[in-house]
Amino acid sequence: MKLWKKLTAAVLMSAAMLGAGLTAKPCLFTPAGAEITAQAAEEVTVGDLTFTKYDTYAEVNKCSKTAETVVIPAEIVGLPVTGIGEYAFYRCSGLTSITIPDSVTSIGYSAFENCTGLTSITVPDRVTSIGGRAFYGCTGLKSVTIGNSVTYIYDDAFQGCTSLKNITLPNSVTYIGYAAFADCTGLTSITLPNSITSIGKYAFYNCTGLKSITIPDSVTSIGDWAFHQCKTLSSVTIPDSVTSIDKYAFVSCTGLKSITIPDSVTSIGAGAFYGCTGLTNITIPD
Repeated sequence: MKLWKKLTAAVLMSAAMLGAGLTAKPCLFTPAGAEITAQAAEEVTVGDLTFTKYDTYAEVNKCSKTAETVVIPAEIVGLPVTGIGEYAFYRCSGLTSITIPDSVTSIGYSAFENCTGLTSITVPDRVTSIGGRAFYGCTGLKSVTIGNSVTYIYDDAFQGCTSLKNITLPNSVTYIGYAAFADCTGLTSITLPNSITSIGKYAFYNCTGLKSITIPDSVTSIGDWAFHQCKTLSSVTIPDSVTSIDKYAFVSCTGLKSITIPDSVTSIGAGAFYGCTGLTNITIPD
């Protein structure tokens, strides 16, 4: 009732002021104890790049679709450039080369999605995470160097990078997300560090060129469909640290000839080796 009286009084006061030719200021009602906070942000464009400028840092948020060679500055208008924002280079198909400064600590969601002309990328050492779909559909990407601070490679990060032949992940990486390297049909080898604890669902789905992989001792689980349709995969080493092989993990790995399941494994999911028509021997522990 008290709130209704306050609202009514405010409306009547505004009407009276308007009738007297005065300009009424808007009434703002804030719940008790609530605080209104805002960080100043504005855009600034330099060459092909547009940056969002905050109080203490800036990040790239847009690039001209006609850009071919881009060098991201470490500093803009006196502020460090610390991030590449979501969709910043989305569908910049003409982009063939990019230099990322050491000041950058994060690469956002879909940052380089469908940059089909991009052939190589070096992720600097200060970057701690590669966002979901960051390089999704970069079909021309042949070489990737990942810095030593990256801990998470999020979902679909390199999905569909069909020209990528090999990749080495640094010892800082602990997690490979859902479908992170799915449909990387040109991938023949990958080095997984001892820091990784789990291989996510669909992580190497349809990597038809992958011939062999050594799973490090740190891994405890192999996710659903992780190596589905890795048809040329002939050798897999599963360490004693793995406790579960999830459903359809190696489905349709037709080139797989033999496998030894360690004593640590207590469960094998439904269809884990379904369609492995070349599998002639398998060792299952007690």
